[in-house]
Amino acid sequence: MSGIHRRTFRSLLIGLSLLLPALFGIWMTAAIGAGGNTAAPPKPLAVSTNPIDGAEAVWVPAGEFQMGSNEADIAELCHRRTNVKPELFNDEKPRHTVWLDGFWIYKYHVTVAQYRKFCEKTERKMPEQPKWSKDNLPVVNVSWYDASAYAEWAGARLPSEAEWEKAARGTDGRAFPWGDLWDEERCNNYNTHNPAAGGLHGNRATPGGAFPAGASPYGAQDMAGNVWQWCADWYDADYYAKSPKKNPTGPDAGDLRVLRGGSWGSSSVSVRCAGRNAESPDNTYHDDGGFRCVITPKAAK
Repeated sequence: MSGIHRRTFRSLLIGLSLLLPALFGIWMTAAIGAGGNTAAPPKPLAVSTNPIDGAEAVWVPAGEFQMGSNEADIAELCHRRTNVKPELFNDEKPRHTVWLDGFWIYKYHVTVAQYRKFCEKTERKMPEQPKWSKDNLPVVNVSWYDASAYAEWAGARLPSEAEWEKAARGTDGRAFPWGDLWDEERCNNYNTHNPAAGGLHGNRATPGGAFPAGASPYGAQDMAGNVWQWCADWYDADYYAKSPKKNPTGPDAGDLRVLRGGSWGSSSVSVRCAGRNAESPDNTYHDDGGFRCVITPKAAK
């Protein structure tokens, strides 16, 4: 190879070495923006600690986000899961733009140890926990009233349904906290590969943060699966069509309260960010229902 050709070839190699990282960066940015699963788990924008119960909270900034599902979302879901019917998801329509003020949301579910402290301080009866329960696992067998009482004691409150969904999916309308692609290894969910025919780690909850790759865009853990989470709102299947555009808090009255996020006994349909569920507020929701709290900025330390 002549000197001229060697210099030309070397110049091409140098050019490629400079160009490839840039192209890779563009590809990564596009994948993240499209809700793909290629991004590393996000770090919280800010973390605060509630001095009353010691719970960590992550910051969700003020702004708009896309709430609910549109026809294309539901069509894609039914294409992937042919055993479900589109009318099952009518309560997620229409997808609409919501503005929320900034808020802190607990990074993890409220734990057994935290709830026991609440019971001791308020002389309430500790709800019976499953045999597999431990202090570092989410408290379960709690009603909406139990969860609300805890939140008030902790100087917090239950999240509105809109706050919960924004904390779970961010602003790009992704299907799951980590992106648009289902990945059973990113949350504690019903896994048909498990011989016990239960959650990914058996028929039980797992400690908060056991699935770091499933974190939401704001760093909230276990927003999909593990245990269902009570929200503050009354449930109304038609509420999205009349919801306020700013800081919606749900209907004024109702019979059922909203639950979000799915559990260790849920499939990919229930653990979606837009998925809705509801139950009587006095129902303890058995051993797969818990909660997390929200703190308004003025109350955060």
